[in-house]
Amino acid sequence: MRKLRIGITGNILIMDGGMLPGIYRSYVNNDYVESLEQAGCIPVLLPVISNLNDVKEQMEGLDGIVLSGGYDIDPALYGEQPMQGQGFTMNEVDRFYLAVIHAADEKKIPVLGICKGIQAINVAYKGTLYQDLKTQKASAGQHMQQAPRYSAFHQVETEEGSFLRGVLGEKEMVNSFHHQSIKDTAPGFRVTARALDGVVEGIEKEEGTFMAGVQWHPEMMAKFGHEKMTRLFEKFAEKCRK
Repeated sequence: MRKLRIGITGNILIMDGGMLPGIYRSYVNNDYVESLEQAGCIPVLLPVISNLNDVKEQMEGLDGIVLSGGYDIDPALYGEQPMQGQGFTMNEVDRFYLAVIHAADEKKIPVLGICKGIQAINVAYKGTLYQDLKTQKASAGQHMQQAPRYSAFHQVETEEGSFLRGVLGEKEMVNSFHHQSIKDTAPGFRVTARALDGVVEGIEKEEGTFMAGVQWHPEMMAKFGHEKMTRLFEKFAEKCRK
């Protein structure tokens, strides 16, 4: 059976030291690569490109897309001005993510968004974000864990009948490395996982191209053998194969 080719959206790292300070580097964290390999897929890096008209061609031959985590999303892309707590943004990276999402939808390529990836999916379809949970959502608990990246930190509860329920069951412990989250859910999507404090942890597209997003980092847990997070990538691969 042919192995699936899964694109991973890259990010731009601005070097602040070394021999070439200020140089831009295209990268993805290797946990994404290893998790997709464990799921029997061939990972393909999609570096940020400036000509967004070329994104569709860049994606030729791919069976699925994983949207990786990264910097905060520019609030201008969902109609807001920066508030207290908003972090570093790179608008060109964000616009690339949105172009990839819309191209995938047009080409019927399944998408799994992780951390920033779930937020990008929501923004792409006219949803909004909390720019900073600590300052904007008083009821939110701790979502930036002080523990190793593979450690389960808080519980999420999934919605009956959802993709995430089929993978994780009704409840599961996940890791957490974010200070932003979905505020207004985009039309055409439903919330399929929440933390116990009500923070959105998963969304899924209701019709058309398969798209799901999770706010935690399953790749960081899958790398260290977490069974259900490994299954998440395997089940996503099944969606890509169909």
